[in-house]
Amino acid sequence: MRISLPHRRLSLFGIVLLALASLTGHAANPASPVRELIQRIAPGHVNDFILETITATNGENVFEVGVRDGKIVLRGDEPLSQAVAFNWYLKHDAHVAVSWYADDAVTVPRHLPLPTETVRQATKLSKRFFLNYCTFGYSFPWWQWREWERFVDWMALNGINLPLAQGGTEAVWQKVWRDYGLTDEEIRRDFFTGPAHLPWNRMGNLDKWDGPLPQSYIDGQLALTKRIVDRERAFGMKPVLPAFAGHVPAAVQRVRPEVKLTKLHWAAGAAYDTTFIAPQEPLFRELQIKFLRAQEQELGSDHYYGTDPFNEMAPPSMAPDYLAGVSKTIYEAMAAADPAAVWVQMAWTFRGGWSNPSLQAMIEAVPKGRMLLLDYFCEESELWRRHQFFGAPFIWDYLGNFGGNTPICGPINKVNQRLTALMNDAAPTNCAGLGSTLEGLNNQSMYEFLFARAWAGPQCDPSAWLREQAQCHAGGPDAAVEAAFQTFWLQVLADRIDSSRGDVFMIVPSLSHPGRGYLGEAAVFQSSPLAQAWKEMLAAAPAVRTRDAYRNDLADITGMAMGAAAAEVRRQMFAAFKQKDAAAFKPLAAKFLAMGHDLDALLGTRPDYLFGIWVNGARAWGRNAAEADYYEQNARTIVTTWMGRSHSLNDYAGRDWNGLLAGYYLGRWQLYLDAIGAALADGKEADMKAIDGRLKDFEWKWAQGSGGKFAAKPKGDCHAISQALYKKYAPLLNAKP
Repeated sequence: MRISLPHRRLSLFGIVLLALASLTGHAANPASPVRELIQRIAPGHVNDFILETITATNGENVFEVGVRDGKIVLRGDEPLSQAVAFNWYLKHDAHVAVSWYADDAVTVPRHLPLPTETVRQATKLSKRFFLNYCTFGYSFPWWQWREWERFVDWMALNGINLPLAQGGTEAVWQKVWRDYGLTDEEIRRDFFTGPAHLPWNRMGNLDKWDGPLPQSYIDGQLALTKRIVDRERAFGMKPVLPAFAGHVPAAVQRVRPEVKLTKLHWAAGAAYDTTFIAPQEPLFRELQIKFLRAQEQELGSDHYYGTDPFNEMAPPSMAPDYLAGVSKTIYEAMAAADPAAVWVQMAWTFRGGWSNPSLQAMIEAVPKGRMLLLDYFCEESELWRRHQFFGAPFIWDYLGNFGGNTPICGPINKVNQRLTALMNDAAPTNCAGLGSTLEGLNNQSMYEFLFARAWAGPQCDPSAWLREQAQCHAGGPDAAVEAAFQTFWLQVLADRIDSSRGDVFMIVPSLSHPGRGYLGEAAVFQSSPLAQAWKEMLAAAPAVRTRDAYRNDLADITGMAMGAAAAEVRRQMFAAFKQKDAAAFKPLAAKFLAMGHDLDALLGTRPDYLFGIWVNGARAWGRNAAEADYYEQNARTIVTTWMGRSHSLNDYAGRDWNGLLAGYYLGRWQLYLDAIGAALADGKEADMKAIDGRLKDFEWKWAQGSGGKFAAKPKGDCHAISQALYKKYAPLLNAKP
């Protein structure tokens, strides 16, 4: 609810209103986490704010923003609500954008404006979940405290109170497995994976790939995670920590030969199949209790535990009795270690092959309220509508991104419509909140819309929200940027769900698509809306062009436009090849590669798109040169081949980054085009099988490389380069003059 009052009336009536309201609350502690947040985001301005605590009603979270005695008043029922109030003020009154990336500057006015209206908003969605196991491999593996501190601040500003916490897990398990007599070689080499692949080890999908895991990483992640969860708890968040679902090192058989173990198969390959202990084994319960108690000693507990048996793997049996037994054992062992335990289970596991009786048995074996289900991919399919999870509480989740792929998705209307329907439907009394399960950080605005939607109530106008978001990114009203947001989000992105898609540079070179590799080709936008959004963004006022939020938006739009333009050149190039027109093919191939290098230069202006930052972040974890090389190889592999040479997950986490585009993607395109161009010039048929073999060799050699030089600092002016690219390539998008 927004109470719109002229500023002059606020100085009189508004003061009385807030003073009366303060009778039900009290001033916040001067050393509160929100005051510290304000100091980090807006240094020197902490005394411009008054923080007060108010009482929530009907189990809701609530915040207010107002004015008193020439200061900005932020009120909330808890620190997190006060942080949301601060974010509301920053966005709507000060037009300040806060990136989840520490490298993006926060531009705060020297003199903060006073709010022009009193605002009060509340939400009944008491649980706001964020993150995905995969995010810890696709975005977080190399982060240090500097990056995490900004990210936790961003989560607080957006009201997230159930963040997934996964770091430090290996240190706890190492202690447990050592107690059972396993050697470090059996733990770090044969069980744990390389750093970026740990999410799939934690989910029980993958063992030992790219091990041994260095002790420096195990110890460093534990120390880092302690700082992360402490900061999250200071805001009132409840980190979701891991629990045990049966995944054990194969070496358990050596120390406990009597225990029944079984192998489960995922996409990694038989050499990396995982080992599971049957829940009926007494050791299962013992391990759960031992792990949770050891974890609590290191990281504390807020009683929420994420664990997911059989994620993307077939259970040994789909019989309801068997699944109920698994579920019952997992929970009861959890509760033995922590009587207040709540099991957080991702419903992604249940998307295929699960009958209603099997799912019902798994859910109902746990006492009601003790299993919280994450409906993982609601923009595509809302599983809760099929069976309402048999009354178990669930969280509606927007996924939005697979693998951290850079092509932008943002089905804002579809997400809004589905949340509106949910909020206005009295039937799902077991809906506990909303959240996001993104696999990699991408398209921050879409996630900010999602969490703002929690507070907006049963109705929301995406167009109005986009206008305010554009003003926030521009630092104030700017007609060109506001128009670009409307065009890009409501016409270009529309309601597309392009999961696991890459632009034409990122996909494996081929005359026919889809070809080899995991990524499919992203939707191609050759009509005028994409070019129109590009043109509108470029028309921003000169003062706007210096702001990081604007530059990030411009880079995103330019990248999508360049991908679409290059797809048209690729079409022309392959048409010439099929017609055996060597004279036409050669300049088109050169133009295609030149476009890739032009895009690489544009990406080099933004820190978020620098492969050098990813590589340097990985190398920084090394205690010596050999470890630094190891970490770099792991960092290269996850975003290229994913695992081994010609693996089924090749390019799953592909992304257009400066340095990665020029070195890896354009490197293989150069190899491919040179080979088929030479065959064309000689009047011969190209040996596609041999060419593909050379591509696979190139990919694996590049992924296993180290010591390459990649820019780790932005270079060039994003607006100037984008404007030059528009003049050069917009005609390929049927742009209007």
